[in-house]
Amino acid sequence: MAATVAAASSRKRGFAVADILDDPFPLPSHHLAKRGRCSSSAASAADLGVSLEFDPIEVLQLIFPHEDPQLLKSFFEASGNVLDAAIRGFKHRLQSHTDTEITEAASGDTGNEVVSPKVESDLSAMNIPTNGSEWAELVVKEMSSALDLVDAKNRAFRLLDLFEKSTAACISPVEMRKMREEHKILKLMLGGLLEQNGVLKRAFLKQHNRLNDYEKKMSQERSQIIDTYEKEIKALQHRNYVLSLHLAQATQHGIISGHCNPDVF
Repeated sequence: MAATVAAASSRKRGFAVADILDDPFPLPSHHLAKRGRCSSSAASAADLGVSLEFDPIEVLQLIFPHEDPQLLKSFFEASGNVLDAAIRGFKHRLQSHTDTEITEAASGDTGNEVVSPKVESDLSAMNIPTNGSEWAELVVKEMSSALDLVDAKNRAFRLLDLFEKSTAACISPVEMRKMREEHKILKLMLGGLLEQNGVLKRAFLKQHNRLNDYEKKMSQERSQIIDTYEKEIKALQHRNYVLSLHLAQATQHGIISGHCNPDVF
């Protein structure tokens, strides 16, 4: 019974270590120490006299279930028998290995890509999604089923490969030919529209220039007409002045002489 409780406690503690290391916002060490001292499970275990000692190699196997135990052991010993340093160092090693695989895949060398057989079989056995919601469900399902970061990246690569294949399979040669013909027609239509646009621009410029010339001509004609009318007005004013002067002189001369016109009664 004690051995079973110790094994369960070691597994729980191993998962707790993994959760702490995977936490993107880890708490400081003094907070963790305070939380450990105040934990009710730790107090109850001390009251029962149960040992909380665990095997570090077993913890590493719980965190990295797909890795070789001998490799984990040698890595633990190389890290100075410090569990935290071994976990962080091994994760860094896996991350470096994954980055190398991504670089090789981007350069076209996909022969050394490490893909989990389980992931490949799962993706090959399932039906290819036909719409966006099914693809979203598939992505969520695969990411939630990933065992670790490496497994998640492998699943993501497989999903991308499946999406590319499904996209290529959906387009038949007949559809490709139709799309090319439509593109040619659209290009011809675009060329015609551009040509019509150029013709309209040239016509607009010509009409605009003609309108400007007409406005200038009308302005000149108005100026000439105004000048002519002003001259005529001045001439009429001068004649009116002369007539008024003659009339005044004639009236004054008739009053002085006393001669009255016999025809006027």
